[in-house]
Amino acid sequence: MSESCHRFGAEQHLAGIISEPSGRARFGLILISAGLLPKSGPYRLYTELARRVAEEGVVTLRFDLGGIGDSTLVYRSLPLRERTELEVRAALDYLHERYQLRGLALGGLCSGAEDAFRGAAGDSRVTAVVMIDPFAYKTPGWGWRHLRHRLARRTLRALGLYEPLIKVDKPSTRAVSYRYMARDESEPILRALLARKAKVHFVYTAGMREAFNHPEQLRAQFGDIDFRGLVTLDYLPALDHTQLFAADRRALVERITARIVADLGPRASR
Repeated sequence: MSESCHRFGAEQHLAGIISEPSGRARFGLILISAGLLPKSGPYRLYTELARRVAEEGVVTLRFDLGGIGDSTLVYRSLPLRERTELEVRAALDYLHERYQLRGLALGGLCSGAEDAFRGAAGDSRVTAVVMIDPFAYKTPGWGWRHLRHRLARRTLRALGLYEPLIKVDKPSTRAVSYRYMARDESEPILRALLARKAKVHFVYTAGMREAFNHPEQLRAQFGDIDFRGLVTLDYLPALDHTQLFAADRRALVERITARIVADLGPRASR
């Protein structure tokens, strides 16, 4: 595996790192920066994932969106969403032109996941999407499961048996508040991706417990959509949203790598 720094985009304003396998790559993965975090991802999650999938023959480009990390800001007159779509397309163009790939996946965490989802909708070169903690919608079963969890946690706390390892700030005190994609936007995108037989992989951690708390919820929240065997899920309720602990990152990286190799794209020849 080798890594190299690259500049691309309309004004060479985007900065990224390509992790390239030792053999010929047939499948590519582009990781889109999450929120205000740079291309390494939270606690270097993207770096670890890119290097791991390179061992399986997948070439990966992880890059900073404009104004984040090492990428400069252009398209200042455009709304953020339109600017992001142009930059994701530039990343797709760059990786596609450098390698003869049989398939390309877009992926990311949180806002990066939803940017990947939107980017995949408008580009037929994208054959798969990997989303970590994207949008989720409460279903009838969510309520009683959430109540059961809260009651169990309060009971343990009363007994002195529960103390969170990480104390999360209340939403009102956060510097940045992210609004997830609404259902009336996500449903048409999902239908369009499935219509062209693109594969969609969801990953949910404990960080999304306030909206997603059971593996069957994914199908329930899109009950009228035929997944056609193209939608997969990894539900990892023991993991934190940003995987602070190294063991959690390793678990997530291995799970996603297995999905990419087995389900999302053709395995590259080494």
